[in-house]
Amino acid sequence: MKKIKYFIDYFKYLKNPISALLFKFGVKKNCEIKIKKSDVKINLKTVNTLNKLMYLLNSAQTEKYNELIEYIKLIDNDTEIVVINDIKYKNIHNTDFKKNHPCDYEICIEEYFSDDEWNMLNIENKHIIDIGANVGDTALYFAKNGAKVIAFEPVTHLYELGLENIELNSDLKENIQFYNKGVGGKRGKLNIENISTEAYLNQEDSYQIDVITVNDVLEEYNFPADVLKMDCEGCEYEIILNSDLSMFNEIIFEHHAYIVKKECDILIDKLKSQNFKIDKYPCNASNKSFKEIGLIHAYK
Repeated sequence: MKKIKYFIDYFKYLKNPISALLFKFGVKKNCEIKIKKSDVKINLKTVNTLNKLMYLLNSAQTEKYNELIEYIKLIDNDTEIVVINDIKYKNIHNTDFKKNHPCDYEICIEEYFSDDEWNMLNIENKHIIDIGANVGDTALYFAKNGAKVIAFEPVTHLYELGLENIELNSDLKENIQFYNKGVGGKRGKLNIENISTEAYLNQEDSYQIDVITVNDVLEEYNFPADVLKMDCEGCEYEIILNSDLSMFNEIIFEHHAYIVKKECDILIDKLKSQNFKIDKYPCNASNKSFKEIGLIHAYK
């Protein structure tokens, strides 16, 4: 079924699906891709970039097609830097970083084309704690919109790429503090599984990082409690269920019930007990139901 849908998408999104498919399978050496619902056209050099375009068209908002095409052009031309929403990122599309780390870490910066998940936040002149900062994309977005950010990412290669991305944006970096630490419900150490091919070849299975609490962030870094953002693949359960977060004005996070195997209602109930109102949103970039993964906005 997935293969059938894959081919149907060419007819769904493109004005010239046959030409695009002939290019994909090597019958044509080049192709001008014409996208439906827009006047956008793009000449592509590589099939890899065509695959990327088709993947993103599956969830992209129509009003962002022009920005999407500019991004695809940069990838296709193999530039060192790509730009999304006026924020610069290191291009990892055809690099050793992507080859060595099998997960597609471009997804986090590309979610801009399908989601506006942070739009409901009142962040101008606010202080934001960003837990699960990945490659710095959310920290840069928040800083671009007038916030001061303290961000934490426990996975070292993501943290290092995030530092490079922040450094590329000289107008924003002064408003971002970025640390290679985890944040959880209690202090301790966390074993991070090293999933890179380099680690496999060198028999390096894991490494340890420090874990601190939300209260540690507030006290040790002297950081105000305005907004808390979490996208940490399940650690939101540990943090919310073991912390008093009532000092925050807003909390926004992705719940990962499908990972933790616990219903998200226990998080909602805990936040309501601390006088938060709750809004719930599906994750547009995921094909899972809200019960499995979703965005929760808690506010006062």
